[in-house]
Amino acid sequence: MIDLVFSNGQAFVWNADDWLELRQKYKIIGSLIGCLSKLPRQEIFHGLPMLLMPEEVTLLLEKKIVRLVQINDIQMKPNDKLKQKFNNYRNKLFSQQEERLKEERKKQIIAFMDKIVEGKRRKLLGLKRSKKQLKKNVDLNLIENAEQIEINREVLLTEELEKIPKLEPSEALIQIHTAYPWSGKDDVKEVKWNYPQSPEENIRYTVFKDLWERGFYVTYGDKFGGDFLAYPGDPIMFHSQYVITCKNGDDDLPILDLIGQCRVACSVRKTQVYAYINSSTENLMYQSFYYDNINLT
Repeated sequence: MIDLVFSNGQAFVWNADDWLELRQKYKIIGSLIGCLSKLPRQEIFHGLPMLLMPEEVTLLLEKKIVRLVQINDIQMKPNDKLKQKFNNYRNKLFSQQEERLKEERKKQIIAFMDKIVEGKRRKLLGLKRSKKQLKKNVDLNLIENAEQIEINREVLLTEELEKIPKLEPSEALIQIHTAYPWSGKDDVKEVKWNYPQSPEENIRYTVFKDLWERGFYVTYGDKFGGDFLAYPGDPIMFHSQYVITCKNGDDDLPILDLIGQCRVACSVRKTQVYAYINSSTENLMYQSFYYDNINLT
């Protein structure tokens, strides 16, 4: 099961594989609220963690797709044991980066070995190392002698590798984790999720679940004045078709609110839909409106 991390009354997804599985397999979009490690000074593109809507969490728990957990170590001040574990992990990453640096540098040296050997031969004969300077006033015999000098490439490779400056800890790359790396079975405990609690929350969840089971991708609808937006496919590929507003079946709907919401939906090429539970039959009902020139249909 996928772990949702519970913190401050909300549920988050920190693992990239879990995020992808929830989106592709279960039509769960959520909201990415984190900062991209390679683009930290912008607010257009976001990354992990993903914050889930309460309705999404309830649905996933009901379908037994996820479990809601709390990581104990995150809730308390780090102790000496955890600090030592962190330092050991950081030292291990530093050593791996040193080895990786040497491997990359070795590849570069091998790729330019012919030029390095040529430069070594010129240096042994006291010739100018630049080809442009070499062509000016240089004895041809010296050039021929330089080409005949045997250079041990393995020894030269070792010498070049020894010239690589030692990597300082302050120069090491910083790894940004998308999941808590040190949690064990004893550090994680399952917690309860209390949603929905009020009649309004119950209507919202009922509508969300019904739309999801009908095959729609559902997100927040705040930007268009509704409760939800319903997409026929992944929002990356499709525009939303419906602006969903959840209402109590016994509540009045002021005509100005109806006109305003329908005009907004029409202006962005969507259909305004009101969802409510019929008080007599207890069935979920949908009523759609669109603004057609002068007439409200």
